Amino acid sequence: MEFLRFNAPDTDALVTGIAETRLKLEQAATAGDSLGTVEHAADLASMLTTARREVEALSLIESHLNLAESLAATEPIGWFWNAYATALQYSGQRTKADTVFSKALSLCHASGWSRLQSFVLQHWGRSLAEQGRLDEAEACFSEALSIRAELNDPRQDSSRRALEALAQLRGQSS
Repeated sequence: MEFLRFNAPDTDALVTGIAETRLKLEQAATAGDSLGTVEHAADLASMLTTARREVEALSLIESHLNLAESLAATEPIGWFWNAYATALQYSGQRTKADTVFSKALSLCHASGWSRLQSFVLQHWGRSLAEQGRLDEAEACFSEALSIRAELNDPRQDSSRRALEALAQLRGQSS
């Protein structure tokens, strides 16, 4: 189901972003900025996963798990759990990824983070589709689309494409 996976539109910008975010992470850690450290670790892990360097992303994010667990539930912590779940997913640890996606989604529901919720649902939908759990994937993509439409988020098209890909996949398996 590689066709569902996000691809960076500009690989040079992704490489630059990785380097810049790695520096921000080091600066936050050096300054003792716990929330900044977790936030930049999540951003860097997401970029590394996009760059198909999920093993490195997983190692990075797991080195910050205790710190993330120690902090109050703020939106950057929600992004951290989404980045962790996605790195787990692409590292083949989908059962564990399901648990972490669920945790991220619960935080979104409890805190009203609609934009993040749409991302968690979109990522989790990809993971579920890869597992052949197409009904659950469709539910995630549909909910992500609904939230994105409500927010007038341009990522609606990504959710629509995912739903179209699922429909094609279902058509092939019939």
